[in-house]
Amino acid sequence: MSLKDTIEGARREAEGNAVGRPKKEAEAVTSAGEERKGFSRSSAAKARPVREAGASVRVESKAKASGPGRAETKEEKKERKRREREEEDIRNRAYDLVLRELPGYKKTEKVFWAFLGVGMALAVVSLVCAYVFGQNTDLGTWQGILSVASLVLAYAAIIGSFIYDMVKRRPFRKAAEARVRGLSDKKLLELFQRASAEASAK
Repeated sequence: MSLKDTIEGARREAEGNAVGRPKKEAEAVTSAGEERKGFSRSSAAKARPVREAGASVRVESKAKASGPGRAETKEEKKERKRREREEEDIRNRAYDLVLRELPGYKKTEKVFWAFLGVGMALAVVSLVCAYVFGQNTDLGTWQGILSVASLVLAYAAIIGSFIYDMVKRRPFRKAAEARVRGLSDKKLLELFQRASAEASAK
């Protein structure tokens, strides 16, 4: 064995012993011999990206507390929701006032509630007949005819009221919604003042 092989073997043995030793001692052992050749394994903490991040990669930094994109605090969120609720209440009140001012709407409202009320009353009559005369009544008797007829008429009146609502009353609601959307805050205030004056006059 040559001198060079002996030195190389000693160096490898010293590097092998340095793996299990404390950091300072391992550095002393590895630096004691000649300069190391080849690759050395580095820790992952020292790793750095070779190139800059591409255009599609989003690198986020912590949002500044005073920046425009900062997260809302609990109090700010609560205050914002309260303002939104107030605005929604004001718009709903204005919608009701505008809807009742539309000519012809009050008549459709009366007809709708009349249909619905008749349907509910007939449904109650049908339930009372079923309770008093029993479920299996003979259709040849007046009790059976009354029970079935009241039930059929109740369904017809209730379904008819909803059809009437869709056909006749829905256009009024759409018109009121469009009008309220176009009102400014000043116009809303004037609308409320006018409604208050009319109520006090009555």
